[in-house]
Amino acid sequence: MIPDRFAPVLAELAPLAERFETAGHRLYLVGGSVRDLLVGTDRDDYDLDLTTDARPDEIKRCLDGWATSLWTQGERFGTIGAKHRDRVVEITTFRAESYADDSRKPHVTYADDVETDLSRRDFTINAMALELTGGSTPSLVDPFGGAVDLMQQVLRTPLGPEISFSDDPLRMLRAARF
Repeated sequence: MIPDRFAPVLAELAPLAERFETAGHRLYLVGGSVRDLLVGTDRDDYDLDLTTDARPDEIKRCLDGWATSLWTQGERFGTIGAKHRDRVVEITTFRAESYADDSRKPHVTYADDVETDLSRRDFTINAMALELTGGSTPSLVDPFGGAVDLMQQVLRTPLGPEISFSDDPLRMLRAARF
């Protein structure tokens, strides 16, 4: 069951989700906004992060006529930014990342499923998604137990910590924020 406090965000994103669904794609709200909505953080200034199976060119087509402005600086990583009224969204193609032993720059490849995309995130509490397409009621996708970790105030990585922190050592500093 999705808490009532999600209703305004879901209503705002419904026309965008419909565009993606009509084009044959799935669209998910991901990351910190899902986490904050689950715990009831009282904010209305979210920059919303979304993920999709659509590739960047398809994302731009779905945004055509919805977005009042668009930016593509992150397109080579699969990310298209957009503004609709006062809301900023970033929509990223499902992706996987790998790192060379001597580099912190990720090698990005597109993935075919949301679970792969969620596995690359820093902590389980940020590795949850709310599917906005595929039915009348949005559903929570939580393959790593982030909702339980959130309620129990536990901070874990979706993959083993040796993998997660080796991929991105700054995650250790981000852990201190929580």
